[in-house]
Amino acid sequence: MSSCLRTLILLGCLSTSAAADGDSLYVDKVKPLLQERCFSCHGALAQNAGLRLDTARAILQGGDSGPAAIAGDSAGSLLISRITSTEESERMPPEGKPLTAEEIDHLRNWITSGGRGPDGEKPQPDPRTHWAFQKPVRPAVPQVRLSEKSGIRNPIDAFIVDELSRQQLEFVPEADRETLLRRVTLDLIGVPPTPGDLERFLADDAPGAYERLVDRLLADPRYGERWGRHWMDVWRYSDWYGRRHVPDVMNSYPHIWRWRDWIVRSLNADRGYDEMVLAMLAADEVFPGNDEEVVATGFLVRNWFKWNYESWMKDNVEHTGKAFLGLTLNCCQCHDHKYDPITQREYFQFRAFFEPLELRQDRVPGLPDPGPFRKYVYTESYGPIAAGLIRVFDEKLDAQTFLYAKGDARNRIEGEPPAVPQAPAVLMTPDFKVEPVALQPEAFYPGMKAELRTEDLAKADHAIAAATTELNNARSAAGITRQLLADARVQADQPPTAATPPSPGALLAAEQAAIDAEANLELLQVRVAVAEAQKSSLKARIAADDAKYRGGSTGADLAQAASWAERRAAWQVAKANLLSAEQGMLVAERNAVKDEAAKAKLPEAQKKLETARQAVDASRTALSTTSETYKPLSPVYPERSTGRRAALARWIANRANPLTARVAVNHLWMRHFGRGLVETPSNFGLNGKAPSHPQLLDWLAVELMDNGWQMKHLHRLMVTSRTYRSRSTAGGTDHPGFMSDPENRLYWRSTPRRMEAEVVRDSVLAAAGTLDDTAGGQELDHSLGLKSVRRSLYFASHGESQMQFLDLFDGPTPAECYQRSSSVVPQQALSLANSDLVTQQARHTAVVLWQECATAETDRELSFIRSAFRRILSRDPRMGEVDASRQFLAEQTRLLEVETLPETTDDPKAPSPRPADAAGRAREDFIHALFNHNDFVTIR
Repeated sequence: MSSCLRTLILLGCLSTSAAADGDSLYVDKVKPLLQERCFSCHGALAQNAGLRLDTARAILQGGDSGPAAIAGDSAGSLLISRITSTEESERMPPEGKPLTAEEIDHLRNWITSGGRGPDGEKPQPDPRTHWAFQKPVRPAVPQVRLSEKSGIRNPIDAFIVDELSRQQLEFVPEADRETLLRRVTLDLIGVPPTPGDLERFLADDAPGAYERLVDRLLADPRYGERWGRHWMDVWRYSDWYGRRHVPDVMNSYPHIWRWRDWIVRSLNADRGYDEMVLAMLAADEVFPGNDEEVVATGFLVRNWFKWNYESWMKDNVEHTGKAFLGLTLNCCQCHDHKYDPITQREYFQFRAFFEPLELRQDRVPGLPDPGPFRKYVYTESYGPIAAGLIRVFDEKLDAQTFLYAKGDARNRIEGEPPAVPQAPAVLMTPDFKVEPVALQPEAFYPGMKAELRTEDLAKADHAIAAATTELNNARSAAGITRQLLADARVQADQPPTAATPPSPGALLAAEQAAIDAEANLELLQVRVAVAEAQKSSLKARIAADDAKYRGGSTGADLAQAASWAERRAAWQVAKANLLSAEQGMLVAERNAVKDEAAKAKLPEAQKKLETARQAVDASRTALSTTSETYKPLSPVYPERSTGRRAALARWIANRANPLTARVAVNHLWMRHFGRGLVETPSNFGLNGKAPSHPQLLDWLAVELMDNGWQMKHLHRLMVTSRTYRSRSTAGGTDHPGFMSDPENRLYWRSTPRRMEAEVVRDSVLAAAGTLDDTAGGQELDHSLGLKSVRRSLYFASHGESQMQFLDLFDGPTPAECYQRSSSVVPQQALSLANSDLVTQQARHTAVVLWQECATAETDRELSFIRSAFRRILSRDPRMGEVDASRQFLAEQTRLLEVETLPETTDDPKAPSPRPADAAGRAREDFIHALFNHNDFVTIR
């Protein structure tokens, strides 16, 4: 072979090698980089400047400015010049950090090597065809092989087994009954099973025992509390916060706990998820006048921020999108979405649904009137209202939404017309329509509510009765005073004797007492008239309101009567004030005669008297006028609502919406199985994760909708499936599942999970038998968390702070908690070992169990150990654990016999003392050790 031929062959080989290296560089480095930083503007979603960068061919072809890359010439390529430009207006990409030197080198080297891509490379697909934007259709349940049917309990398992078989995997055996009982009980009601629950379940050998257990748990009112907390994470529940030490309400609003209780009630009643969405977004339009429902708008109240209306609107858009649709709408506030087919204008169209919003606080029967909602004033603090129902309503019926740039409302985009309320085009349904909602009188005028009127009339009757009683008592007292005066006069007319010496001041005192009694009698008579006039005014205003709002006419005569009755009541009040001022003047003059210093108060008394006289004159004059104006019984709001949020809610809760049901069932699945079918629960868009089992996701979504959106049906399907009932152990790390699916994404076994923060705390109390099952009510201060035995759900949770115990165990973050994190840190073990909560519950449990075992027919200590395991770990002690427990108790008793106990205290607030005997303290330590057992805090 000639040297020339060898050289040609070598050059050919080198060229082929370089091309191959270029292909590899493109696939491994270049295309992922372009996808992350460039596709949003130069891909299927948008082609700015006519340029696409989603294939090698498109890059070489270029756009309006010519080829983006010239094969073999990186220095002359427009792509390189733009990403390395020192001019900020020229450098690409325009947002985010500039590309790193390494990333630029990858692009240079790829272009230098020839700018090749893989054969048959396809451009990025149209984002509108993304799986999540297609309406779910119920897929056929996979037909698994006969050898696999032993693992099928319901359709869920068929989908799971179908995927497992593709990886040549199968389910591990089912969990034992003790483990399964504990798992499903914690999952459905949030506290461990009692020893009685365990005994009954293990004794039930009849077919369907587990299914009957599930039905009992789903019917348990604690189900609503357990799953209420899950959904409160998703819906960002937060009690009010800001500056609680002031206090100053800045975020959320007081008494939003009524929304929390509504969530619990709705879940226990198994209301459809679609109905819950309707209520949370638009109960005031869909269920107007129903206070039991309008509290659900706490979903929107929670986003309220005192200092910035824009912030409230942004949060409404972002978290409505994430919670119900799995869409990151916040990503297109400043520009078109970088991944999903949603434009900036569509962002503002979505915001327009919420633009008319304002808060209002309504009076609750039996509680004080909170008065009208206070609008924001820069110099004022907002203390929490003592009572009331907080909700939203449409105040600004003609509110317009304008587009602005860079996320700043001050940068309004000139020339852009206002955005109309509308869903994104990619998700629009044909029946979408915004129609104004005419509200019933009770909805826009709370003073029309029968229960409030009845209460006010009863108060008026009580005021009359109280004033009348006081007047009658005064009459009796005045009679006695008159008799005393008569006696004093008789005594003054008698000549003095040794037995009755002269008393010149007695008659004067009696006369003054009689004058005061008569003046008081006159004042009380007017006060009775005031109470009667105020009731008459109330009845007249009620009659006028009925004519105006229910009678179909203005009711001018009744309005005039109500106005006159109101003015007459004001005149009576003015007369009572005048009498009181006259009495005050007399007292001041009398005191001035006796005390020189008291003369200084005469001008003030005179001023009050003059003011009272003027008020009487003014109110008397007002009686002679004619008017139809009178004070309403409560604030009056707009008589209609825009219907924008009702349209939004109906569009979201529509079977034709491809996202809503999928997002909902994914949340249910994630909380039962530890991982969602879509691992990004708040992002179903193109930048989110693809579903691990897309057909199962769609089957569940359709199943939810076909069953009235009722979630208990889905719970039952999930927890009775073979998938759910698998063991969490695999018999060793050599199991093939650990090799091919170490993260258990195919669900070949159950994934052990650490209890959520609330479940840890509640389970300690439940195991000790001290958990208070009282449901609902105003939030408790989280500082009581180590002392109170109420369920954790009912403690204040907000962005300022939360209960430290819950925080240590990764409690919810109110800002955003679509999926909780789970950490393992030393402080968690320390809190279980040292907190007063666990210490006191362990002490209580040890005493109670030892007393219960006093009648044991066998070994009392053995009975104590078994009872402790059943109560705390929901199982009997395993082989070796009884001996280990006995050994611990014996050794701990010996150690504690030499322990010096601290002196007892009489402080009723002090923790209960340790038992006096060493054996008792050892039993307490044993219980404490079980609370620290990994099996206690783990759902296996």
